[in-house]
Formats: sequence, C-alpha cells, structure tokens
Amino acid sequence: MADAYTRIADAIVPSVYAQYAFEEHVQSLEIYQAGILFSDPAISSKLSMGGRSVDMPGWKDLGNDPSEPVNDDPADSIEMKKIGSRREVAARNVRAQAWGVPDLTSILAGDDPQKLIVKRQTEYWQRANKLTLLGILKGVVADNIANDGGDLVRTTGASIVDTDIIEAAYLMGDRADKFKTIWMHSRQMKALKLTSSTMCRRPSRAGR
Repeated sequence: MADAYTRIADAIVPSVYAQYAFEEHVQSLEIYQAGILFSDPAISSKLSMGGRSVDMPGWKDLGNDPSEPVNDDPADSIEMKKIGSRREVAARNVRAQAWGVPDLTSILAGDDPQKLIVKRQTEYWQRANKLTLLGILKGVVADNIANDGGDLVRTTGASIVDTDIIEAAYLMGDRADKFKTIWMHSRQMKALKLTSSTMCRRPSRAGR
C-alpha cells in the first residue's frame, strides 16, 4: 500500500515554478462523441433494481416459410406455425479506481494534484469504458467464431482496402446498407488512407 499514494518523490518540488501542466491522453474519444456507445433506458431502469445481471426475454421474428394458396377445400388446411422466443442477459460491469494524494505533497509541490484528478476523471472513465467495451467485443467475436463458424467475422490481417469494408458489411446480407458508422483502429485507418491515396495518384494512360 506504500506505493499507492502520490508522494514527494513523484512530484517536482520547485523553489519558484510556473503552474503545473499535464500531458493529456492521446487516445481520442470519438466512440462517445459519435454516439456509437449510449445508455439504454430500458436496461438502465432494470439495473437500478440491483442484481448482477438483467434478463431480457423477447420474441424471435417470423420465419421465412412461403405463404400458402387459399382454396375452399375444408380438408386442405393451412399448416399452423409457431413463434419462438429468445433470452438475452445484460451483465452488470462494476469497476473502480482510486487516487491518493497526501497533503504534504501539495504543500511542497506548490500545486494541488487533486484538482487535476477531479478535472480528468471524466476523460479517464471514458477511456476505461472504451477498454471494457473492446473486451466485450472481443468476446462477441470469439463467440461467433466458436459457435457460428465465424460467419460474421472477416479477417484482414495487417492490411486493409476499401473492398474489405464492403465484404465485411455484406456478411449481413440484405442488411449491409443499414451500417451507418465504422469504428476502426488508427493503424487500419492509416493503411486504408494510404491505399486510397495511392489509387488516386496512379497515372492514367490513354489507349492508342
């Protein structure tokens, strides 16, 4: 526990020094700004009741059985179909973090690090939640690979081109045009932009 506090050795103790500055985190928080991640009021209201998880039962969609012709033969009845149900579970993910600053550190440093802690907590938790979300998505992908043959996973490796995005979207078939946003690692985005830039600069030759 001795190393769990910000001590004098962790700060610059000046005789005369300007106001403290801090190094902002380089990760962008576009996932929140773009509205990709948001709070579901239905789940939030159920989580407020306590418990480690929330059961979310629901009905499955109607199947793709073809419709049947109608006639006046009483013996020719339409086969009755049934509708299925599904059960989803939302897990409660409770996480915590703590920062400690002894009073002596603030006095000798000439600046109160607690102000920075208070100021930066919102951004910290956005980054922390982003890492948690990435862990959840890895689990979703792993589940699809393990139980559904990876039918919704397209691996591009270290490289990526615009056709990979199209191929990935059409793993959803007719619903491919429903995608509105893509969340991409900065390395993949760089590779994609470099590929597009190379294609734009490629000289054209007139035929003879």
